Amino acid sequence: MPPLQTITGILGLAMVSGINLYAAILVVGLSIRYHWLTGLPHQLVTLAHPAVIILAAVLYLLEFMADKVPFISIVWDGVHTFIRPIGGALLSLAAAANLNPVLQVIAFLAGGSLALGTHSTKMGFRVLAHTSPEPVTHSMMSITEDVGVVGLVVLIYRSPRIALLVLGVILLALAFVTPLLLRVLRFVLRGIGGRILSWIPGRDPFKSVPCPNWLNTRLAQVLPARNEKLYHCFARSVRNAPRMKRGFLVWTPQRQWFACRRLFRPVVVELGAGDAEFHPGMIFDVFAITGPGRVRETFYFTKDWSHRFPGRSAARPIA
Repeated sequence: MPPLQTITGILGLAMVSGINLYAAILVVGLSIRYHWLTGLPHQLVTLAHPAVIILAAVLYLLEFMADKVPFISIVWDGVHTFIRPIGGALLSLAAAANLNPVLQVIAFLAGGSLALGTHSTKMGFRVLAHTSPEPVTHSMMSITEDVGVVGLVVLIYRSPRIALLVLGVILLALAFVTPLLLRVLRFVLRGIGGRILSWIPGRDPFKSVPCPNWLNTRLAQVLPARNEKLYHCFARSVRNAPRMKRGFLVWTPQRQWFACRRLFRPVVVELGAGDAEFHPGMIFDVFAITGPGRVRETFYFTKDWSHRFPGRSAARPIA
């Protein structure tokens, strides 16, 4: 196999595995079995076995349905955080079977990392799409992803030069959005863990979490009386704060702030006074403040955090 096609195959198979591993296996397996594409590594011939094709088809159909349902798609993607990178690494290793052992190890590591990156990208956009949790948006995203997986696999083995250019553009885009997506990945994993922890009985409601040292000094400047309570949360949309950033909702009866660390410095943002709403969810609960000018600031509480937050009981003014 030409070196260019080998490199493109390693990168391309890893990338599509992070988006939809089962679709990638199904397309490659069918292409080898029915000779739709030429130039595929013979080490991938195992994917053409009928048992592998049938299993990949069944799992693909399950993913196809799960991707169309808001919140279910988050759980599915969260579980596949541990599956897609491994699958991408193994496919990259098979595509690099003709190389020397050192390059095979590099291909294995790079493939797993790239699959994790594209998986995090997919999951990040899915979480951000939950601002409008209706099936049409998620269905369109899912269909676009599936078409992209099939198209990229075909492009890799039909036009490797064009495919390498496309992969380079995608890698640059991934580098640009990686900080946000890593925060989203952390949020999703923390949300799933919080759902499990919420089943543990005997947790103390309304208990405020301790104030960390980095926030203590800053709060002393704005709250001389120090009568605040702190609650863990993620910022969905807060002025002057990163999206999906983990931090603290600082609560007093009169005023509220969101506090987080950004580039090793504390950021404390005062929230606008307005109407507050609390909406329970399957994985996380949503707390929103709609202030003057219809400005909406939204927070996510994981299930093990939200039971501590007193605002969960009812929608009510906070000022």
